[in-house]
Amino acid sequence: MTVVDFRANPATARSYRVVSLVTHADIPGIVWADDETGCYGVQGRDAQGKPVVVEQFGPIRIVTARR
Repeated sequence: MTVVDFRANPATARSYRVVSLVTHADIPGIVWADDETGCYGVQGRDAQGKPVVVEQFGPIRIVTARR
């Protein structure tokens, strides 16, 4: 199980990528992710244009970023 919160420790979080197992592509705008439950939060905007975190779910994998 891997849980990454990009808000709590951005330096450590940069060493990880969150990948969709459906498209095999990186998920942009990740704020937090939990690969056991498949839940993750992405940066979005509300109706007034203010930044919010939108919770989504799907098959994901948190992997170590290549250097």
